[in-house]
Amino acid sequence: MENTKIKAPKSYSDFTVQHLQDMFGIKDQLIDLNLYSENVMPTAWLLETLATHVGLPMGSEKAKSQMIITPILLELYRKQTDVFSFFSGYTFEVDKSLALTGRCDYLLTKEVRSTNIESPVIGIFEAKDDNLNKWYGQCGAEMYAARLFNEQQKRNFPIIFGAVTNGFTWQFLKLEKNILSIDTETYSTRNLPELLGVLQNVIDFYK
Repeated sequence: MENTKIKAPKSYSDFTVQHLQDMFGIKDQLIDLNLYSENVMPTAWLLETLATHVGLPMGSEKAKSQMIITPILLELYRKQTDVFSFFSGYTFEVDKSLALTGRCDYLLTKEVRSTNIESPVIGIFEAKDDNLNKWYGQCGAEMYAARLFNEQQKRNFPIIFGAVTNGFTWQFLKLEKNILSIDTETYSTRNLPELLGVLQNVIDFYK
């Protein structure tokens, strides 16, 4: 009989939602996370920055990260530098024996004065291709690692947020206990005030 056992992951990028269930008992569900409450209007700086990049090649994850995602996160950070910070492209090794290691595209933290990743980690954003559902497993594994990291530092947070995005479309995830909730709603840079409002709500959750 053919062996259909799923190959064990070696790092975050190998994880699927099935790995999360098999290894950590985390089950996934599609549900409306109700993250939107009100618009946050973009500043002239953000609008000008995004407009400057229109027409440039956007075919790679790096390009989308630099030209779309980073300016959006900077927009929020510039307004509240004492509330959160974020790391881009850093290695986040929590437990190599469990394959909880690898590079995170964006990692949000409540520690705002450190140049090193310190707890509490509150969010993981992954910049991916257009097939967002392929990356739920990777994002979920990083979120689970963030929870373990916080617990190791005795800074427990019951909920960790994450998102997968191709820059233009964003889909949010929430890890609470052993449930990875995947938002049925997606948000787009075509409605920037709505997207900024959702991101602000995620940050406000930890205030």
